Amino acid sequence: HRDVTLEILDGPCLEDVRLQTEFEGGKGRLVVSGFVARGSLDSLHVEVDVAGTTGESAVDSDGRFSIEVSLLEIMSWSPDTPKLHRVTVKLTASKNPAESCLHHGREGGGRRLEAPPTLGNCRAEAPSPSKRCPTLDWQEFACGFRTVEMRDGRVHLNGSPLTLRGICYVYDSPTHGLVMTAEQVEADVRLMKELGCNAVRCHYPMDERFYAACDRAGLLVWIEPNVYCYSPPNDETDTLFARAESRAAAERMIVEMIAVARHHPSVVIYGIGNECNTSHPEAEPFFRRLAVRIREIDPTRLVSYAALYGDIGPLADIVDVLGINSYWGWYDRIWGGKGLEPDADSAPESIDLMPMREMLDEALDKNRGTALLLTEFGADSVAGFHSDRRALWSEEYHAHLLREIFALASEYPQIAGTFPFCFSDYRDPSKVHNGYWNEFNLKGLVTYERKKKAAFRTVRDTYTGEADG
Repeated sequence: HRDVTLEILDGPCLEDVRLQTEFEGGKGRLVVSGFVARGSLDSLHVEVDVAGTTGESAVDSDGRFSIEVSLLEIMSWSPDTPKLHRVTVKLTASKNPAESCLHHGREGGGRRLEAPPTLGNCRAEAPSPSKRCPTLDWQEFACGFRTVEMRDGRVHLNGSPLTLRGICYVYDSPTHGLVMTAEQVEADVRLMKELGCNAVRCHYPMDERFYAACDRAGLLVWIEPNVYCYSPPNDETDTLFARAESRAAAERMIVEMIAVARHHPSVVIYGIGNECNTSHPEAEPFFRRLAVRIREIDPTRLVSYAALYGDIGPLADIVDVLGINSYWGWYDRIWGGKGLEPDADSAPESIDLMPMREMLDEALDKNRGTALLLTEFGADSVAGFHSDRRALWSEEYHAHLLREIFALASEYPQIAGTFPFCFSDYRDPSKVHNGYWNEFNLKGLVTYERKKKAAFRTVRDTYTGEADG
């Protein structure tokens, strides 16, 4: 699924380099920290250059370093202006250059890549060794200066409230399967921007090249570990919520997810789970520990959870942002005995979203201080199946249901964003053959081959405020 790189490094090198940015009133502050591994630590320095401003520090006796660089005028990063700044971190030695040499250089989070992941197609060139400080190692990053916080029940980016115009993303491709190539990533991100999206919810940690593409395009990213759909009965004990090995596995996924994503300004939300039985007595300490762990490692992002049909339990007191997943207008229709067999002559009755309204009323009444995002809603549609009467499984029914749910969401000021499910059709063996499903989830706004359905135009028109002439 992902690239694997083996590095063989000779001599002292930079390890676990971390960038922390602050931004306020056009002024930025960058703190770069990390440690030096292998070799002698005598007379080693670390130099940082960001947007032409530099800072340096000697390496401590324990190998640690921390450097602060202040920038008086810096452009912020946002979906409208995704400004990125090159950051170069160099390890240097104060000795005669004849006794040293240029060892190695690494880009974008400390990995050799075909091209830097956040700065387009430019190549990082080895810094020229100086007579005073030969370069032993260097790493390059692209950072964006921005802030994200919760205030007054809204997500604020750079101090201003922002309504999230999102899409859910489950990656799969007919060309490369589950391997994310740079070309496919760029193509998908372009389509998301064409939709008018400013945010994307990824249902698992992503390849770093996806985060880099979102950095460049100005897409806010929500990622989450694979803590999914676990719903033991409330009277069951010794569940996975309580077992030490499952708690450790969940925390390990959190740590690894953040390690890859933390330097990307596009990543603004870390999830802790999706559609679990949060009412179970053993669930609260499990999820609370995950939220605490995220905030220990990276307190600069928001923490989220996505609840199924408003089953929030105690999670509102644990996270910053709550997502509500529901498929009213779809599964209640087809599981109700209509629509599971092909029958193009039967058009559905008008869509009844009263159960969804009642669910939202109850969830909003109980969680008035929490930002709510309407996540995972929609219907399956078979590309090319058209029906003037909006029959189930048709492109027209899919598009109409989305319009109705967007209209419903607009009635609730507390809903801070929407994330229909999902961007594209994808392989899903649970979708059994029934004349419509063919082991594919068909809720995509585009097909598996990335051809636009009618639902694509509906979301684009809603998010951009523009309709086709």
